[in-house]
Amino acid sequence: MRSGDGVGAAMALSRTRTATLFIAPCLTNFGLRLALFLLACLAMPSHAQVEPLRLDARLSIFERNLDGRSQVLRDTTGLLTREQVASPPYEQQFKTLEGTFNGGYDRGAWWVRFQIEASPEQIAHPLEGGWWLRLNAPYVDYIDVWWPDAEGGASGGFTHRALGGMRAGAKRELPWSIPAVRLPDLPDAQPRWVWVRLAGDRTLSLAGGVSPLRELAEVQQRLDFADAAVVGMALLMAVVSLMMGIALPDRRFIAYAGYLLTLAMVFASSEGLPASLWLQNNPLAAVRLHNFSVCLHTAAAFGFARVLLDMERQFPRMNHVFQVMTIVCFAACAIALAGGYRHVARPLNLLWLLFAACIVPMCVVALRRNIPVWPGLVGYVAYLMMGAVHFAKNLQWLPYTQATQSSYALGSILHILAFFFALGWRVRHRERRAIALSRRHRARLAQRVNERTLDLRQEIAEHQRTHDQLALALREQRGLLAMVSHEFRTPLGTIGGAAQILADDRLGLVREEVKKEAEKISRTVLRMRDLVDTLLADEWLDASSENLCLVPIELAGFLREKIEEHNEGVAGGRISLRLDAPELPVLADETLLHIAMDNLLTNAIKYAPPHSPVLVRAGIRRSRADGLPPVDTVPDVCIQVCDEGPGFMPHDLSHVFERFYRAAGTRRIPGIGLGLHMVHRIATVHGGSVAASNGAREGAVLTLTLPLLGSAEGLEARGANHVAAPGRGGYG
Repeated sequence: MRSGDGVGAAMALSRTRTATLFIAPCLTNFGLRLALFLLACLAMPSHAQVEPLRLDARLSIFERNLDGRSQVLRDTTGLLTREQVASPPYEQQFKTLEGTFNGGYDRGAWWVRFQIEASPEQIAHPLEGGWWLRLNAPYVDYIDVWWPDAEGGASGGFTHRALGGMRAGAKRELPWSIPAVRLPDLPDAQPRWVWVRLAGDRTLSLAGGVSPLRELAEVQQRLDFADAAVVGMALLMAVVSLMMGIALPDRRFIAYAGYLLTLAMVFASSEGLPASLWLQNNPLAAVRLHNFSVCLHTAAAFGFARVLLDMERQFPRMNHVFQVMTIVCFAACAIALAGGYRHVARPLNLLWLLFAACIVPMCVVALRRNIPVWPGLVGYVAYLMMGAVHFAKNLQWLPYTQATQSSYALGSILHILAFFFALGWRVRHRERRAIALSRRHRARLAQRVNERTLDLRQEIAEHQRTHDQLALALREQRGLLAMVSHEFRTPLGTIGGAAQILADDRLGLVREEVKKEAEKISRTVLRMRDLVDTLLADEWLDASSENLCLVPIELAGFLREKIEEHNEGVAGGRISLRLDAPELPVLADETLLHIAMDNLLTNAIKYAPPHSPVLVRAGIRRSRADGLPPVDTVPDVCIQVCDEGPGFMPHDLSHVFERFYRAAGTRRIPGIGLGLHMVHRIATVHGGSVAASNGAREGAVLTLTLPLLGSAEGLEARGANHVAAPGRGGYG
């Protein structure tokens, strides 16, 4: 059972039983009975009446503290309610504290109760700002406070406040690092109970008292000043050490900089600075940051000790031990981040004490070996003795007092100065050896320069070989493209010639239907040839925004012909057209527009289920142009191609227009991922956009937007090469 000094009667009983078993063989029957009687008296719970806290501004802050004025009860299950602990069976188990409560690490909960009493002056003239209950519980995760309601408890009601490290600071009455709640104005001088429940994975302790608002603000101000001073000193010394370590260079300074940074993290998170400044609405992150910083600082302490004492050469066996301890502390960091700090808290405190017991004798041995580490010895003695006091307090080996709680900060300040002086002493020692080592350094430097020069020459030669290989690959690529172009053009030329013969009336061989089919063959061949030219003209498309062959096109008729062409081909009559406007004039390059629509329709037919309908919808919508007021809109011609296929996965929507990109579920469908990329480039050079989205029920929706003919001012405001952000299509 864990309890503070003078707190746990059960612990006293356990200790006395152990003593009895040890001395029993040496006692007579009478002596044994007498000893058992005395032990029973010692084990009896103390129910002495506690003196209430008086709400009297004339008393000093020390006379309004909780020391000696509170009673505690341990809840091993952690499930008791305030009504249960206030009932007679549990109320009789409360023990009176002689000092400050220190519960250590406990998986259950502790209940602390005390009385408040208003002075006649307070009843007659309530203080402006009221009286506040301040609770100094820096490591407690959950603090629940109950006090009498506004009627002073006359109705039997209690007001509840939830505080602690795991509760959001933004919800407190005062979002400070000191948990505080405002007490009600009591109507009479009758004492009333205040109940406090403490629980959590970290060490449980409680101090505090009652204060007016101004006094509470002064306490918080002094605490913030002290915290800022220690954290600021640690950070400043860390920056200086890091700069010196880089300039010298010396890994001891760099290791000390990391050590100081983790020390600043520990002190800031221990005093609740992140929780009160940046993480008010995320208490879990603040608590885990504190747990992580404690584990990380312990690892940094082991690492810095290894570097400072040069354990790799001076203490090789202890060096292995410290390496293992460093790895263990890093593992504890991961456990703390995952929320399991309660499993490593007590072993971590014991590890600190073991560290203190080992490092000081090692410094003494190093001094006997004529290694100048006496400033480090002073720092370790100062800091580790203070740290041992602090961690012994956490383990309940020492009581919770202002001295034991502040020992960590005092030791931090002393050891920061001592270690920095130790590193400065080392710099002076290095300066004395600099002249003797200059020639060796010069030869070593020349050797390193020669080695680096040789490496650079090898890198330059390697880069030249890579460049030659890239040039050869580009030449081979151009040859491949030329060959593909030739192989495509030859059969297309043959088909075109045959179509011209069929369309020639002078031969007398073509009927009206054959002539119509021949004309379709001729148009298809021309478009296929244009497609080949477009595929091979990647560089031309980059510069085509100013060299387009723009002609007025009536999009309604263009779409009818295009859909009829596909319906008579592979679409099989599946494509339907819906026009939301009678006329849709655009200014576009007809060849590129053919390519864009062919790719959109082919994409819908390819990925939709067989025999499923494909809807092409065209109309005019007005959208706000970039840089214009909300009332200034630009008319656009919007073409939507909607299918009933599987649609796009959310993570594919931002990539569908990338070159050669294909979704994972479409790898078995023929294609190389260039169609939608070409549509995107064609829309861009026309000053339009293309977007991909999913339909309301199922299927994909591809929206091609082009500027309406006659809206030059809108096109100029938007920019000729504007690309709209991908999103759902539709008409506004």
